[in-house]
Amino acid sequence: MENKDFIKDGLTNDDIVDTIKKIILKKNSYDIKNISDEMDKYAKLREEFISFAERYPMLFELSIRNEDFDWKSLNYMLNMRSKIINNELSSDGATKIVGQEWFNKHIDIDKNKKRKF
Repeated sequence: MENKDFIKDGLTNDDIVDTIKKIILKKNSYDIKNISDEMDKYAKLREEFISFAERYPMLFELSIRNEDFDWKSLNYMLNMRSKIINNELSSDGATKIVGQEWFNKHIDIDKNKKRKF
């Protein structure tokens, strides 16, 4: 049986999505937008969502950026997470699939030209 430490926090995919929505709402709230120093904004958000920030640092960082959140990519990753949890796919298998798909999506390889990054 594969080690599934990543689900020990008990958060479901819906919990993760809900938390990200809360972070984004809080980030856009008056009390956060009114803070002039970016580091102070970060600290305030991190303090309020500390367990999420520590457990899912990359998702937390993506949630607090000043750009639109990539919900499509999140849903894709959460779908893979569900497959691992339901023993439909191994972590290694998911890593290989995601890696290949992201490579194909972001790297244009033309046989007559050099790789474009």
